[in-house]
Amino acid sequence: MKKIITAMICAGLSFTACAANHVLDGRTLTVDQLWEISKPGETVSISKDGFARLKAGYRAPITAAEDGRDIYGLTVNYGALKEKRVTGNGVEDEPNRSATIRFNERQMRIQAAGFEPYFPAHIAKMAMVIRVNQMATGYTAMSEDAARAFMEYINNDVTPLIPSRGSEGANDLSMATHIGLALMGEWDVMWKGERRPASEVRKALKLKDFHPFGLDGISILSNSNVAEAQAIDAVKKAEKVINFSPILIASSLEALNGNVTPFLWHTVETKGWPKQHEVSELVLKNLKGSYLWQKDAKRYLQDPLSFRSAGYILAVAKNELDMAKEVIGQAINHASDNPIVNTNPRTDLWYSKMPVVLENQAGNDKAFVNSCANFDNTQLAIRLETLTRAMGQIMHASAWRTTQLDDGHRTQLSTYLVAPENKGGDGFANIAQSMSGIYAEGMALTNSVMGYGVPTSIGIEETFSNVNVTADRLSKISDIVAEVYAYEVLHVTQAMDIRVRHEGRKLGDGTAAFLEDYRKVVSYVDTDRIFTKDLNKTYMWIKGLTQH
Repeated sequence: MKKIITAMICAGLSFTACAANHVLDGRTLTVDQLWEISKPGETVSISKDGFARLKAGYRAPITAAEDGRDIYGLTVNYGALKEKRVTGNGVEDEPNRSATIRFNERQMRIQAAGFEPYFPAHIAKMAMVIRVNQMATGYTAMSEDAARAFMEYINNDVTPLIPSRGSEGANDLSMATHIGLALMGEWDVMWKGERRPASEVRKALKLKDFHPFGLDGISILSNSNVAEAQAIDAVKKAEKVINFSPILIASSLEALNGNVTPFLWHTVETKGWPKQHEVSELVLKNLKGSYLWQKDAKRYLQDPLSFRSAGYILAVAKNELDMAKEVIGQAINHASDNPIVNTNPRTDLWYSKMPVVLENQAGNDKAFVNSCANFDNTQLAIRLETLTRAMGQIMHASAWRTTQLDDGHRTQLSTYLVAPENKGGDGFANIAQSMSGIYAEGMALTNSVMGYGVPTSIGIEETFSNVNVTADRLSKISDIVAEVYAYEVLHVTQAMDIRVRHEGRKLGDGTAAFLEDYRKVVSYVDTDRIFTKDLNKTYMWIKGLTQH
């Protein structure tokens, strides 16, 4: 009851009035929590244990450098320039401290090379929150000053302008660099709905100057946080469309006078696919009270597969969605840095005392600084591509259901769903051709883009995952599925209305509400008319049910 009352109070206030502070511990952040934090007004802090890990992680490479080790991105340069020294061993002492700051700031500038459009504010905010959460893991070696600088922007809803194009998906050099530049006051940000120079915003908020020190530089620019934020945005968009699907499938069955038996528990049990029971029950729940539960001598025994298989196909998408969210959850609670710091290593493995292992110790046997490829995103890219293909199957079934509803033989209604009132009309005679073009755009997005790339850093970086591209394609196909759904909704509601008005059919509780709500946006087609406005209104209606 307390939660309900709080929600009612918040509903009547501005979006910041009931905003919450979220404590990040580097261990338990979820995709859904991060999605909530991305809203304006939501703030973050780091847990006590997370802060302890952050400080230990920062200290490890500093100590390793003091012991004479070359530390990539700290005492030596990046990539093909890794033989070039940046500082002496005592990096916290002058002139080494100033040298590492100059190096980090220069790297921010030279790596900034992306293309517009810029990501929306909520993606930029998520990217920063992910980085702060990963600081709390202790794996990034970033400084307390960096954590403070990130949280100042997050907690004041200052979001750097981050180019959305220009990453191979192994790390986000050209993207994440702009976060660092904005923290330095050398780039533009969005603040209070306006694009502003970061230097002006920092002055207005009276923020202390930030100069990336030590491994702050490489930890800010060489990671996958922007890609992870982009993936979350795409996955949440797909999730909303998937969640809209059961009511549409149920409505399509009523439009067809279809058979509910493929969705019954004792039918689904014989297949055993993950999520299939869940999906089927969601579809049937909307059909409580529907005429479909009554015998009908005119009803066909076998519906077209686009109706019969709808539950199977949606179950796949739901399962792929869960797996994508699980992988992203792992990513945001670990790190995508190179080098990596671990101050809680295992020392009981067969190779723990090997010389090559021990030489990577940083001052004590509980701290290691290792080379790695933690920015590899193959697992995430595969999950996003698989979910994209599942969305393609959803779209395919929707498109076919729409064409089946145009067939009077299938529906035993008029061909093209011409209303009985529409004497001499043509109804939906040719708009499926328009849908076919949209469908083709969507299916083209289901092809794999992983593995494409040009070797960089003089050939040392020659693997690619293109997770940013896979996320973008998932986002686009989710929009296109909503467009194809717009055609189906237009057809489905027409058929439902005809059955209610002219056959006296009773709709299900959920589907009747669905029809009633839709009719507030698009009217029954009782006279031939232009459908462009109807389709666009329908698309926006669907998006209204599936927005952030």
